[in-house]
Amino acid sequence: MSPPSTPAGAGSSAPGCPANNQDAEGVPDSKPVPEASPLFMGFEAGFRGNQASEDYVSFEDGPFAGGTTKVIANLRQRLDDWYEEQSFEERVMEMFSPSHAEQDLVEGVGSNLGSDSGIDQFVDDIETEALDHGRVGHAQKAARANRDADGNVRLLRRHFESTDDIGSDQKVASLHFPSLQRNISAFEEVRRAMNGTDMPAVTPAVRQRVNNGILEYIFVRRRGYFLVPPRRHRSLPTPRPE
Repeated sequence: MSPPSTPAGAGSSAPGCPANNQDAEGVPDSKPVPEASPLFMGFEAGFRGNQASEDYVSFEDGPFAGGTTKVIANLRQRLDDWYEEQSFEERVMEMFSPSHAEQDLVEGVGSNLGSDSGIDQFVDDIETEALDHGRVGHAQKAARANRDADGNVRLLRRHFESTDDIGSDQKVASLHFPSLQRNISAFEEVRRAMNGTDMPAVTPAVRQRVNNGILEYIFVRRRGYFLVPPRRHRSLPTPRPE
């Protein structure tokens, strides 16, 4: 049975739901989203091996020990050029890394990758790949800042697709991006790495958005930063709960 169509205002990370909602604004009329994809962009994401544990993102001590911080962003997707101008190989390059495409590591939506995208092995080669291929990968850029000194993943991401459009009833290809981390600074460091502002200095083929991961196709509408107290202090917490 195919997944039900998700109404506007709802969200899902289930394979098939983006395909069943690709009549939304931001997706080409050719309906290119694969049935097996949990994302409008046609690939899997949020691989278990690339996620932090709940213990890792929790405060170890202090008045909010056991709590965490949360960043929530709403992004709008414009995917006409993603599907109409880019080949499958180029989409793999920009979502993962040029080496993922060169080595044929991604089949279909990427289910063959299992629980780990394998992105960490291509982080150190990012400048060489930018020079060789004229583009860099979204996951490749972000991974540069998403490990601590001991190799632990720093962010726990729980994003899902939606058709929400802020302030209207229009169906739009959107992404809700919640991220949990022990410190907001961890999110900001990964976000800066993902933005790849250093990449245009490596080669003019990579610009602020173009050929710079998936920045050409996603646009942040809103972002909020929150303290998430531990459950025992969740209701009306004071600045220094006992």
